[in-house]
Amino acid sequence: MKSKVSVCVGVLAAVVSFSAGAEEPVPMPQAVSAGQEVRRPFGFALMPGLSTNGFSSGDVVNSLSLGVLASHAGRVDGLALAFGGNWVDRELRGIEVALGANYAGQVKGLQLALAGNVAGGSMRGIQAAVGVNVAAGEMVGAQLSSGINIAAGETRGLQASPGLNIAPGMVGAQLSSGINIVGRLEGAQLSLLNVGGDVRGAQVGLINVARRMKGLQLGLINVASEADGANIGLLSLVGNGQHHVQVWGSDLSMTNVALKLGGKHFHTLFTLGLRPERESQQRWWAAGLGFGAHIPFGPLFVDADLLASSLHQGQLFSPSGNLLGQARLLGGWKPFSHFAVFGGVTLNSLVHFHGQEPRGMDRFGQGSLHQEDGVSVRTWPGFLAGVQI
Repeated sequence: MKSKVSVCVGVLAAVVSFSAGAEEPVPMPQAVSAGQEVRRPFGFALMPGLSTNGFSSGDVVNSLSLGVLASHAGRVDGLALAFGGNWVDRELRGIEVALGANYAGQVKGLQLALAGNVAGGSMRGIQAAVGVNVAAGEMVGAQLSSGINIAAGETRGLQASPGLNIAPGMVGAQLSSGINIVGRLEGAQLSLLNVGGDVRGAQVGLINVARRMKGLQLGLINVASEADGANIGLLSLVGNGQHHVQVWGSDLSMTNVALKLGGKHFHTLFTLGLRPERESQQRWWAAGLGFGAHIPFGPLFVDADLLASSLHQGQLFSPSGNLLGQARLLGGWKPFSHFAVFGGVTLNSLVHFHGQEPRGMDRFGQGSLHQEDGVSVRTWPGFLAGVQI
């Protein structure tokens, strides 16, 4: 009987001891306070949450962060590498490489991805992507992509893409085979279409547009509200530039009219001329295009122009076998803002390929004739005088 009691007492004691042990809390890892960084040199993740960084990966600093689908860390001082993407909350100091996309709060180093790179704050270094690069803050360095580069803050460096480059203010260069857009620029834009606000430097492209341009615009079409420099193109529309119509007569006995458009110092001339029909001569039309330099001296100015015109007998759009080239040196006086008189000398070269050669062009017989392989070139000096409004 005593033995049975002893057994019961022993079992009861064991149960009580087990229950007491079960109620005692199991020791847990010390919690990380908000904002406190935990340094783990190495981190490996299948995806955020399934990683050696644990569920508090936003507080972890890695030197090497490896991910299969994606990796996540609060900061990386070294290398972040993943097939899918890398996410760094606060700052990357080093390199992010992914087949998908990279994000870092701030970047000091290199982001390299196929799809895109994003710096949530400032970016100092290089972003290179097949798709899109975005710097939400200041960008110092280079954005290189085959798609789109966007800098939302002040930018110093290079944006290069065959697609689109955008920056609000930049010291450096935008290079593209598509479109460049900048608010303020000290440097250069090279693209098919360049759009700038206040530009100090150069715009080179098919179409160049600026609000205030100080420097060079070189393209097929140039547009600027205000320009100080050189606007060189087939058509330059400049608010404070040249917008004139010229009418003149010359030794060729033609009545000529031209539209003169350009900046302060360079212009384009679209010309149309007529030599009326006379007893021994047919009517001849001349349609031409020219470029020139304009040098003002107060109310006086000097223009140096090069013109090329096709000559058409009888009708303006009849077939032409004659090309007239002219080099002009003009002097002018502009007593009023919208009126000037000018005159000068010309060097004329008439190239005749086929058909009837115009007669009486070298009115005073002071020129020379050169013929070879059925092509004749007649050269002679001339003069002109006219008005500009």
